Amino acid sequence: METALAETSYKQPVFSLEFNIYGAGAEIKLNDIPVYFYDDQGQTSSKKPMPESIVDGINVLTVKSFPVEDNGYQYQEGAYVEATITVREKNSPLNSGEPILHLKLNPTNIEEKILDGTLSSIGGGIATILTHNEKETTADRRAEIKSPFPRWAWQDGQVIEDTPENFNSLLKKYKEIWESLNSGDMGKITRLYDPAAQEFSWAYGYKDKKNGHRIMNTAGLVGDDEWVLGDMEKVLSKRTYKIEIYSNGLIARIIDTQYKKSPIAYLSPNSGLVSFQKFGFYKNKAGEWVMAR
Repeated sequence: METALAETSYKQPVFSLEFNIYGAGAEIKLNDIPVYFYDDQGQTSSKKPMPESIVDGINVLTVKSFPVEDNGYQYQEGAYVEATITVREKNSPLNSGEPILHLKLNPTNIEEKILDGTLSSIGGGIATILTHNEKETTADRRAEIKSPFPRWAWQDGQVIEDTPENFNSLLKKYKEIWESLNSGDMGKITRLYDPAAQEFSWAYGYKDKKNGHRIMNTAGLVGDDEWVLGDMEKVLSKRTYKIEIYSNGLIARIIDTQYKKSPIAYLSPNSGLVSFQKFGFYKNKAGEWVMAR
């Protein structure tokens, strides 16, 4: 049976993902939207807000584990991936979140024990194993949430297909963004980011999209002497790129086939660091690509 989060439980709710990963790589999605990816060895645990991935109605938490290259493509003994969706009142202590959906994978256990530790008291539907082999283990669990947010614009977009036409038209949008960042024209940059900024404002309890731009850090590296915008044309010539479609066919992005990185990035000559600019786009009824993330 599904459980519902009462609409009046929180005046300004903030939804977060809490995760704890040991001895495995992991990919965590909510409603088929990538929320966290980890491909290193050892252990990591943290928390990140993700209210922009919550929808009204059934929400699906999907967790995938996989052995990583740094550990010889082998799981460490006792490997696990644990993910929890929590909710708290805005401006309340970060550790005050109430768990509403929980899923834990133990990929090295026998099949009957893979989901051991998944708390039936936190969430709705029964957790289900989707795949289990030496390359990956995937499971999902769902719960009904009464969302306090407006319906996201991308939810009413077109279903996107993996076609050369869609790849080329979306790549053209990336080039438009790159040209705007390269020009430093904040008016152009802001207009391109506006639709996503508005939804981020609502997701974090604000009305003014200026707060969404702040949360997204719109064009945050423009004009920063420590960072240089990479040459997108050179990057495209050195790697193979593809269109990746997610959110059940409603959002897309362009990433390279090897590292899953955006073709738009800033470089720091002093430190050697690279900051990849992540985007997600939906296709509106007029067939236009609109930034959603």
